[in-house]
Amino acid sequence: MTWKPEDFEVAYWGGPHTVAGYTYRGLGLHIGIHPSPKGKRPARWILSHLGTGHRIAMIDGDVATAFPIASEIAEAGDWDFLSMLGYKDRFPDAPERLREICSKHPQQVIFAATVARDGVDPRSHAVAQQIAANRL
Repeated sequence: MTWKPEDFEVAYWGGPHTVAGYTYRGLGLHIGIHPSPKGKRPARWILSHLGTGHRIAMIDGDVATAFPIASEIAEAGDWDFLSMLGYKDRFPDAPERLREICSKHPQQVIFAATVARDGVDPRSHAVAQQIAANRL
């Protein structure tokens, strides 16, 4: 299977926001809302967990750079869970695997995972619940 074009929801404090991007194995990849001016810096891709809409990582670079890194993260385990703490059952080593993969690409990847954190902001939790309900 490969990344396929698809609209999906990402989490913002104000609620879910639909973006156009690509999905694969429970993750979504899209260009950041405010990409850098052409030629100034590489594009910033946002990798999000589809079940909650939360950002997993930010990847700087062109398509040839971003997609292989995002694929490595997607293929690291089972991202097909719908709750903030669902990784504990489906992919318990998600935080460690994500850190490991991101550390292999320090020039391209900004580790920003919020999906695998306990004690998240209540606003984020409410948005994640709404996104999960929308996916059912």
